[in-house]
Amino acid sequence: MKTHTGYDGNGYGIGDRVEIHPGTDLWIRGARYGTVVGSSLTPLDRVKVEMDKLPGRIFAATEDTFKAV
Repeated sequence: MKTHTGYDGNGYGIGDRVEIHPGTDLWIRGARYGTVVGSSLTPLDRVKVEMDKLPGRIFAATEDTFKAV
């Protein structure tokens, strides 16, 4: 089930592979891809992603910070 809308307009959900937006600091430092591990339904719709280059750390951002790959 696709519950979030990425910056490209396509949907993604928990368990999907995503790419972080190229305008972010993480993308510039090489952490470009990850897997959605959760989300919290708040006014900011935070999406929790474990990035490939930084295993064991969970990053949270708004749903339009990522896109499905």
